[in-house]
Amino acid sequence: MFFRYSAVGVEGSFRQREPNSCNIRLEKDSKRRQRPVHKIVKIISVALIGMFSVVTAVRASTRTLEMRFALSADARSEFSKQLPVLSAGRILVEANWNPTTAGKVNASLTLILIQPDGTIAISKNGESVLRLEHRVSEQDLARFAGSKEPKWTVKILNDADSGRSEVSGTLRITVPVASRALEDTQFTLLGSGNAQEIPFNVPAPGRLEVETIWEPETSRPSAQVLLVVSLIHPGESRTYARRQSTSPIKVEQQVTELALDQGGRWIVRVQNDSQTKVSGRVRVIYTPSL
Repeated sequence: MFFRYSAVGVEGSFRQREPNSCNIRLEKDSKRRQRPVHKIVKIISVALIGMFSVVTAVRASTRTLEMRFALSADARSEFSKQLPVLSAGRILVEANWNPTTAGKVNASLTLILIQPDGTIAISKNGESVLRLEHRVSEQDLARFAGSKEPKWTVKILNDADSGRSEVSGTLRITVPVASRALEDTQFTLLGSGNAQEIPFNVPAPGRLEVETIWEPETSRPSAQVLLVVSLIHPGESRTYARRQSTSPIKVEQQVTELALDQGGRWIVRVQNDSQTKVSGRVRVIYTPSL
């Protein structure tokens, strides 16, 4: 297996100064002191190359997984990766590889994208590089939302060539991760402890942003009414957040796989302990993790 890490550098500008003898001596001393550090970095880099990796990158509402794969010359040899797709948009799958058998120049593989219900969305076979594209619609998300495991599967099979050989390569999968609304509800609270609970379902681990806004129904335009907003997970019998303030109230919460193991149903509870009637709105925005 292989782990690969990448770092992003920050470019800048500088003005070069004329070196003097003192600077030259200092630079030489500095280089001598840094040599052991460079050697350590090289050793760590070599060690990391020999391990399997999943590299995650996020850009423009997409996330990319990159991983190494290897297949034997057996026709039954396959590599598969499952992942959730929780936002509408384009799935892009790219595989590139090289034969590891001596004397073999090219090798054909089969690349398949499978939907959560087991049907094949798209497949292709051929020599490296293979590329698949498939667009996921809002209707697709709704159709697979009730699945116990709403995960898509990418498979690579070594069954396209009669003269098969061992291969190794890299698989990149890019999926949409755009934020979307799980709930957008209006409410009216009379006061004196009147409360309303707004349930919603979290499909997979990710970040929740709960925004609650309201206005008092009073003849005094400057009136400020305090509300209490709570984010509750009934599966754990736990209140994750409780805020009391004037409008608006914002709550953010990262939902983990461990929490979802206890149930995907969550509740926003809004309570009015004042004597003034208020009307407002609750929006729950969800951004999936991968």
